[in-house]
Amino acid sequence: MTQGGKNYTIKKKRNNIVEESASVEIRQAVAYNIHRIRKGQKLSIERTAELTGVSKSMLGQIERGAVNPTITVLAKIADGLHVPLEQLIAHRTEDPVMLYRGVDSMGERLDGGKVICYDLFPYVQDSGSESRYMSIFLTGVYQAQDQIPHSRVYITVLSGTVEICCGEEKFTLENRDSLTFPGYLPHRYTNVCNATVRLIERIQYKKEQ
Repeated sequence: MTQGGKNYTIKKKRNNIVEESASVEIRQAVAYNIHRIRKGQKLSIERTAELTGVSKSMLGQIERGAVNPTITVLAKIADGLHVPLEQLIAHRTEDPVMLYRGVDSMGERLDGGKVICYDLFPYVQDSGSESRYMSIFLTGVYQAQDQIPHSRVYITVLSGTVEICCGEEKFTLENRDSLTFPGYLPHRYTNVCNATVRLIERIQYKKEQ
């Protein structure tokens, strides 16, 4: 191979690397934006699939950054979520320090008000995780709406006694107990004591290579 041919090959490889890097960056931005918007609208994967006409499986892959969705798919998601298409593909550089005030977090009331969930850290692209604080009052039951493949749930109980069912297994956790399980398992948390249960739930999503 001539020197000119070598230089051309090296340049082509470098261009391919740059293009692949840009593609991954866009894919991650789309994953972050769709997940953030969906969570902001308090929508489950199932409900989002109904609204957009995009399958639950495909939405899960997109939110994990596993696939590059077509413009047609993105347009359907944007239409179903009632947001401009530009919001789904916008790429933002996160600030190195982020402060989230508790007073700014609007609690989501579930189970007739017996469960209140507060976002601690919303989904962050770099960490691939999100976490929230949960209060489960007497006889309250939290039933997870989403079962996300390739994710893992981490629970730490701050006070009270809670029964956690994940899949076919049941565990009773008390103050400072922790439990982790695959996010694809159906799971629910039940207050089984005479006081309010307070816990922190963190979900870690697998980073695609």
